[in-house]
Amino acid sequence: MEFHHIPVLLDDVLSVLTPSPGDRYLDLTLGGAGHASAIAQRILPSGSLVGFDRDPDAQRAAQAKLALFDIPSTFIQESFLDMDVSLRQHGFQDREQGGGFDLILADFGLSSHQIDEPSRGFSFLTEAPLDMRMSQSGQTAAEFLQTTTPAALADILYQYSDIRQSRALARRICERAADGQLTTTTQLADVCCTILGYPRPGHPHPATRVFQAIRIAVNKEFDAIDAFLRDIPKWTRPGARLAIITFHSGEDRRVKEAMKSWQHPCTCPPKLPVCVCHKLPIGQTITRKPIEASPQELTQNSRARSAKLRAFLFK
Repeated sequence: MEFHHIPVLLDDVLSVLTPSPGDRYLDLTLGGAGHASAIAQRILPSGSLVGFDRDPDAQRAAQAKLALFDIPSTFIQESFLDMDVSLRQHGFQDREQGGGFDLILADFGLSSHQIDEPSRGFSFLTEAPLDMRMSQSGQTAAEFLQTTTPAALADILYQYSDIRQSRALARRICERAADGQLTTTTQLADVCCTILGYPRPGHPHPATRVFQAIRIAVNKEFDAIDAFLRDIPKWTRPGARLAIITFHSGEDRRVKEAMKSWQHPCTCPPKLPVCVCHKLPIGQTITRKPIEASPQELTQNSRARSAKLRAFLFK
Protein backbone atom coordinates (compact mmCIF):
# COMPACT_ATOMS: atom_id res chain seq x y z
CA MET A 1 0.00 0.00 0.00
CA GLU A 2 1.26 3.47 -0.89
CA PHE A 3 2.04 5.54 2.20
CA HIS A 4 -0.66 8.14 2.83
CA HIS A 5 -1.34 10.51 5.69
CA ILE A 6 -3.37 13.69 6.03
CA PRO A 7 -1.53 16.22 8.23
CA VAL A 8 -3.82 17.40 11.02
CA LEU A 9 -4.17 21.05 12.05
CA LEU A 10 -1.77 22.06 9.26
CA ASP A 11 -2.88 25.70 9.01
CA ASP A 12 -2.73 26.06 12.79
CA VAL A 13 0.77 24.53 12.93
CA LEU A 14 1.98 27.01 10.33
CA SER A 15 0.32 29.85 12.26
CA VAL A 16 2.02 29.09 15.59
CA LEU A 17 5.43 28.16 14.15
CA THR A 18 5.57 31.08 11.66
CA PRO A 19 8.31 29.51 9.49
CA SER A 20 10.53 31.89 7.55
CA PRO A 21 13.55 31.58 5.22
CA GLY A 22 16.67 30.35 6.97
CA ASP A 23 14.98 28.59 9.88
CA ARG A 24 16.40 25.32 11.18
CA TYR A 25 13.51 22.87 11.46
CA LEU A 26 13.30 19.70 13.59
CA ASP A 27 10.41 17.32 12.86
CA LEU A 28 10.14 14.54 15.44
CA THR A 29 7.45 12.57 13.61
CA LEU A 30 7.82 12.93 9.86
CA GLY A 31 4.99 10.60 8.86
CA GLY A 32 4.25 11.27 5.21
CA ALA A 33 5.97 14.70 5.44
CA GLY A 34 2.67 16.56 5.20
CA HIS A 35 3.68 19.14 7.80
CA ALA A 36 7.35 18.97 6.83
CA SER A 37 6.79 19.71 3.15
CA ALA A 38 4.61 22.75 3.93
CA ILE A 39 7.26 24.08 6.31
CA ALA A 40 10.15 23.25 3.95
CA GLN A 41 8.67 25.50 1.28
CA ARG A 42 8.61 28.41 3.73
CA ILE A 43 12.15 28.08 5.10
CA LEU A 44 13.86 27.91 1.70
CA PRO A 45 16.28 28.85 0.28
CA SER A 46 18.61 28.83 3.29
CA GLY A 47 16.71 26.71 5.80
CA SER A 48 17.44 23.12 6.82
CA LEU A 49 15.50 20.14 8.08
CA VAL A 50 16.09 17.22 10.44
CA GLY A 51 13.41 14.53 10.52
CA PHE A 52 12.86 11.64 12.91
CA ASP A 53 10.57 8.70 12.27
CA ARG A 54 11.05 5.13 13.46
CA ASP A 55 8.76 3.75 10.70
CA PRO A 56 10.77 2.79 7.58
CA ASP A 57 7.66 3.22 5.39
CA ALA A 58 7.29 6.79 6.64
CA GLN A 59 10.97 7.53 6.10
CA ARG A 60 10.86 6.38 2.49
CA ALA A 61 7.71 8.37 1.75
CA ALA A 62 9.00 11.50 3.50
CA GLN A 63 12.38 11.46 1.81
CA ALA A 64 10.78 11.08 -1.63
CA LYS A 65 8.39 13.98 -0.98
CA LEU A 66 10.99 16.32 0.51
CA ALA A 67 13.43 15.62 -2.33
CA LEU A 68 11.22 17.86 -4.46
CA PHE A 69 12.27 20.92 -2.44
CA ASP A 70 16.06 20.56 -2.60
CA ILE A 71 16.43 21.46 1.07
CA PRO A 72 19.43 20.33 3.17
CA SER A 73 17.98 17.41 5.16
CA THR A 74 19.03 14.80 7.68
CA PHE A 75 16.77 11.80 8.19
CA ILE A 76 17.00 9.71 11.36
CA GLN A 77 15.11 6.40 11.46
CA GLU A 78 14.79 6.14 15.21
CA SER A 79 12.32 6.88 17.98
CA PHE A 80 12.68 10.30 19.57
CA LEU A 81 13.10 8.39 22.82
CA ASP A 82 16.81 8.69 22.00
CA MET A 83 16.60 12.13 20.37
CA ASP A 84 19.38 13.75 22.41
CA VAL A 85 21.91 10.98 21.73
CA SER A 86 20.88 10.61 18.09
CA LEU A 87 21.30 14.29 17.30
CA ARG A 88 24.76 14.34 18.84
CA GLN A 89 25.76 11.20 16.94
CA HIS A 90 24.75 12.93 13.71
CA GLY A 91 27.01 15.87 14.49
CA PHE A 92 24.45 18.41 15.70
CA GLN A 93 25.19 20.83 18.53
CA ASP A 94 22.81 21.93 21.26
CA ARG A 95 22.02 25.44 22.49
CA GLU A 96 25.02 25.68 24.81
CA GLN A 97 27.31 24.80 21.90
CA GLY A 98 25.78 27.45 19.65
CA GLY A 99 23.44 25.11 17.79
CA GLY A 100 19.82 24.12 18.10
CA PHE A 101 16.65 24.61 16.06
CA ASP A 102 14.28 27.49 15.35
CA LEU A 103 11.17 25.39 14.67
CA ILE A 104 10.24 22.08 16.29
CA LEU A 105 7.17 19.94 15.63
CA ALA A 106 6.06 16.70 17.25
CA ASP A 107 2.87 14.97 16.06
CA PHE A 108 2.17 12.04 18.39
CA GLY A 109 -0.58 10.48 16.27
CA LEU A 110 -0.56 7.37 14.13
CA SER A 111 -0.47 7.86 10.38
CA SER A 112 -3.42 6.83 8.23
CA HIS A 113 -1.08 4.36 6.54
CA GLN A 114 -0.31 2.59 9.81
CA ILE A 115 -4.00 2.29 10.64
CA ASP A 116 -5.23 1.32 7.18
CA GLU A 117 -2.49 -1.14 6.20
CA PRO A 118 -3.82 -4.47 7.61
CA SER A 119 -0.40 -6.12 7.88
CA ARG A 120 0.72 -3.54 10.46
CA GLY A 121 -1.76 -4.93 12.99
CA PHE A 122 -2.93 -1.64 14.48
CA SER A 123 -6.61 -2.15 13.64
CA PHE A 124 -9.07 -4.95 14.37
CA LEU A 125 -11.30 -4.12 11.38
CA THR A 126 -9.56 -6.82 9.35
CA GLU A 127 -7.78 -9.96 10.49
CA ALA A 128 -4.00 -9.50 10.53
CA PRO A 129 -0.97 -10.52 12.57
CA LEU A 130 -1.02 -8.87 16.01
CA ASP A 131 1.97 -6.60 15.38
CA MET A 132 1.51 -2.88 16.26
CA ARG A 133 5.23 -2.02 15.94
CA MET A 134 5.83 1.47 14.61
CA SER A 135 9.45 0.60 13.83
CA GLN A 136 8.58 -2.78 12.26
CA SER A 137 11.32 -4.27 14.45
CA GLY A 138 11.59 -5.64 17.96
CA GLN A 139 8.87 -7.32 20.01
CA THR A 140 5.42 -7.58 18.41
CA ALA A 141 2.21 -7.05 20.35
CA ALA A 142 1.57 -10.81 20.27
CA GLU A 143 5.01 -11.48 21.75
CA PHE A 144 4.51 -8.76 24.34
CA LEU A 145 1.25 -10.36 25.50
CA GLN A 146 2.91 -13.77 25.74
CA THR A 147 5.64 -12.45 28.04
CA THR A 148 3.84 -9.90 30.24
CA THR A 149 2.07 -10.74 33.51
CA PRO A 150 -1.63 -10.23 34.24
CA ALA A 151 -0.78 -7.66 36.92
CA ALA A 152 1.47 -5.64 34.62
CA LEU A 153 -1.06 -5.77 31.78
CA ALA A 154 -3.89 -4.72 34.09
CA ASP A 155 -1.90 -1.64 35.07
CA ILE A 156 -1.29 -0.81 31.41
CA LEU A 157 -4.97 -1.17 30.49
CA TYR A 158 -6.09 0.99 33.40
CA GLN A 159 -3.39 3.66 33.31
CA TYR A 160 -3.25 4.10 29.52
CA SER A 161 -6.93 3.66 28.63
CA ASP A 162 -8.89 3.82 31.90
CA ILE A 163 -10.39 0.34 31.43
CA ARG A 164 -12.35 -0.46 34.60
CA GLN A 165 -12.40 -4.23 34.08
CA SER A 166 -8.65 -4.21 33.59
CA ARG A 167 -7.81 -7.07 35.96
CA ALA A 168 -10.38 -9.51 34.60
CA LEU A 169 -9.51 -8.61 31.03
CA ALA A 170 -5.76 -8.87 31.64
CA ARG A 171 -6.17 -12.37 33.11
CA ARG A 172 -8.22 -13.51 30.12
CA ILE A 173 -5.80 -12.01 27.60
CA CYS A 174 -2.76 -13.56 29.27
CA GLU A 175 -4.47 -16.96 29.45
CA ARG A 176 -5.25 -16.90 25.73
CA ALA A 177 -1.79 -15.60 24.84
CA ALA A 178 -0.10 -18.35 26.89
CA ASP A 179 -2.15 -20.95 24.99
CA GLY A 180 -1.10 -19.48 21.63
CA GLN A 181 -4.61 -18.24 20.88
CA LEU A 182 -3.72 -14.55 20.50
CA THR A 183 -1.78 -14.10 17.28
CA THR A 184 -4.19 -11.96 15.23
CA THR A 185 -6.01 -8.67 15.68
CA THR A 186 -9.45 -10.22 15.47
CA GLN A 187 -8.59 -12.82 18.12
CA LEU A 188 -7.64 -10.04 20.54
CA ALA A 189 -10.80 -8.09 19.69
CA ASP A 190 -12.93 -11.17 20.34
CA VAL A 191 -11.31 -11.70 23.76
CA CYS A 192 -12.01 -8.06 24.65
CA CYS A 193 -15.69 -8.56 23.86
CA THR A 194 -15.98 -11.51 26.25
CA ILE A 195 -15.16 -9.17 29.17
CA LEU A 196 -16.16 -5.70 27.97
CA GLY A 197 -19.30 -6.65 26.04
CA TYR A 198 -20.05 -6.76 22.34
CA PRO A 199 -20.25 -3.82 19.90
CA ARG A 200 -23.39 -1.67 19.95
CA PRO A 201 -24.58 0.61 17.13
CA GLY A 202 -23.41 4.17 17.65
CA HIS A 203 -20.78 3.25 20.24
CA PRO A 204 -17.02 2.69 19.88
CA HIS A 205 -15.97 -0.95 19.63
CA PRO A 206 -15.08 -2.27 23.10
CA ALA A 207 -11.60 -3.27 21.86
CA THR A 208 -10.67 0.24 20.71
CA ARG A 209 -9.13 1.42 23.98
CA VAL A 210 -7.51 -1.97 24.60
CA PHE A 211 -5.66 -1.77 21.29
CA GLN A 212 -4.64 1.79 22.16
CA ALA A 213 -3.18 0.79 25.54
CA ILE A 214 -1.27 -2.19 24.15
CA ARG A 215 0.08 -0.11 21.26
CA ILE A 216 1.36 2.54 23.67
CA ALA A 217 3.10 -0.13 25.74
CA VAL A 218 4.63 -2.00 22.78
CA ASN A 219 6.08 1.20 21.32
CA LYS A 220 7.01 2.79 24.68
CA GLU A 221 5.23 5.91 23.52
CA PHE A 222 4.92 7.64 26.88
CA ASP A 223 8.58 6.94 27.67
CA ALA A 224 9.51 8.61 24.38
CA ILE A 225 7.34 11.64 25.11
CA ASP A 226 8.79 12.05 28.61
CA ALA A 227 12.35 11.87 27.23
CA PHE A 228 11.52 14.36 24.48
CA LEU A 229 9.98 16.88 26.88
CA ARG A 230 12.96 16.54 29.21
CA ASP A 231 15.56 17.13 26.50
CA ILE A 232 13.98 19.47 23.97
CA PRO A 233 14.82 22.78 25.74
CA LYS A 234 18.51 21.99 25.19
CA TRP A 235 17.90 21.89 21.43
CA THR A 236 16.21 25.28 21.01
CA ARG A 237 17.79 28.43 19.66
CA PRO A 238 16.78 31.79 21.20
CA GLY A 239 13.26 32.58 19.99
CA ALA A 240 12.55 28.97 18.97
CA ARG A 241 8.95 27.85 18.58
CA LEU A 242 7.70 24.40 19.54
CA ALA A 243 4.39 22.86 18.39
CA ILE A 244 3.08 19.55 19.74
CA ILE A 245 0.00 17.65 18.55
CA THR A 246 -1.47 15.07 20.92
CA PHE A 247 -4.30 12.55 20.52
CA HIS A 248 -4.53 11.04 24.00
CA SER A 249 -5.26 12.62 27.38
CA GLY A 250 -2.06 11.11 28.80
CA GLU A 251 -0.03 12.76 26.05
CA ASP A 252 -1.73 16.13 26.42
CA ARG A 253 -1.35 16.12 30.21
CA ARG A 254 2.40 15.55 29.87
CA VAL A 255 2.76 18.38 27.36
CA LYS A 256 0.62 20.79 29.39
CA GLU A 257 2.60 20.11 32.58
CA ALA A 258 5.96 20.47 30.82
CA MET A 259 5.04 23.82 29.28
CA LYS A 260 3.74 25.03 32.63
CA SER A 261 7.02 24.09 34.31
CA TRP A 262 9.03 25.84 31.59
CA GLN A 263 7.03 29.05 32.05
CA HIS A 264 6.71 28.86 35.86
CA PRO A 265 9.70 26.81 37.09
CA CYS A 266 9.93 28.27 40.61
CA THR A 267 9.59 25.54 43.26
CA CYS A 268 9.68 27.80 46.33
CA PRO A 269 6.84 27.55 48.87
CA PRO A 270 4.17 30.19 48.14
CA LYS A 271 4.67 31.85 51.56
CA LEU A 272 8.31 32.76 50.87
CA PRO A 273 8.61 36.52 50.21
CA VAL A 274 11.31 36.03 47.56
CA CYS A 275 12.41 33.20 45.27
CA VAL A 276 15.37 31.23 46.61
CA CYS A 277 15.40 28.36 44.10
CA HIS A 278 16.55 30.80 41.35
CA LYS A 279 14.79 28.85 38.61
CA LEU A 280 13.94 31.24 35.82
CA PRO A 281 11.35 30.91 33.04
CA ILE A 282 12.73 29.68 29.72
CA GLY A 283 9.82 30.97 27.66
CA GLN A 284 6.07 31.29 27.48
CA THR A 285 3.11 29.32 26.21
CA ILE A 286 1.71 30.57 22.90
CA THR A 287 -1.60 28.70 23.13
CA ARG A 288 -3.65 29.58 26.22
CA LYS A 289 -5.90 26.62 25.42
CA PRO A 290 -5.16 23.74 23.05
CA ILE A 291 -6.18 24.30 19.45
CA GLU A 292 -8.58 21.69 18.07
CA ALA A 293 -9.74 20.83 14.57
CA SER A 294 -12.38 23.02 12.99
CA PRO A 295 -15.69 21.58 11.73
CA GLN A 296 -14.40 22.11 8.20
CA GLU A 297 -11.29 20.03 8.85
CA LEU A 298 -13.31 17.28 10.50
CA THR A 299 -15.43 16.88 7.40
CA GLN A 300 -12.24 16.10 5.47
CA ASN A 301 -10.41 14.11 8.14
CA SER A 302 -12.48 12.58 10.95
CA ARG A 303 -9.28 11.24 12.56
CA ALA A 304 -8.43 14.80 13.61
CA ARG A 305 -11.30 14.74 16.10
CA SER A 306 -9.14 14.08 19.17
CA ALA A 307 -6.14 16.17 18.05
CA LYS A 308 -4.93 18.98 20.33
CA LEU A 309 -2.20 21.45 19.46
CA ARG A 310 -0.14 23.29 22.07
CA ALA A 311 2.74 25.67 21.31
CA PHE A 312 5.57 27.28 23.24
CA LEU A 313 7.97 30.16 22.56
CA PHE A 314 11.46 29.78 24.05
CA LYS A 315 13.60 32.71 25.15
